[in-house]
Amino acid sequence: METTRPLDIRPSSPQLWTGILTGPFAFATAFMTKYAMVQWICDHKAEWIFWLITAIALLLCAFGAFESWRGLKNGEETKRVRFMGIGGLALNAAFAMSIVAMAIPHLYLGACE
Repeated sequence: METTRPLDIRPSSPQLWTGILTGPFAFATAFMTKYAMVQWICDHKAEWIFWLITAIALLLCAFGAFESWRGLKNGEETKRVRFMGIGGLALNAAFAMSIVAMAIPHLYLGACE
């Protein structure tokens, strides 16, 4: 007697969930990494690392938006797919703007200020 059954995962689900979760993950990771590295960056005068972290976080947001769009186009035409696809695009755009806003002070202030 078999007590387990195979998982029924829709083909678009991993793409949609990746799209929704990537933007918040990128923002939180960039925020915490910048905070944790301030002293080291100040000691070594390596302010370019702030810009590297920002660029990587923005690339992650772009990847999340691409996955949301791909899940929206490849998924079945249901309300769930449309909601998650458009929501993922909006979340990634909002978190990308937040990452850019988080980088603006680096234009005016140094790591040691």
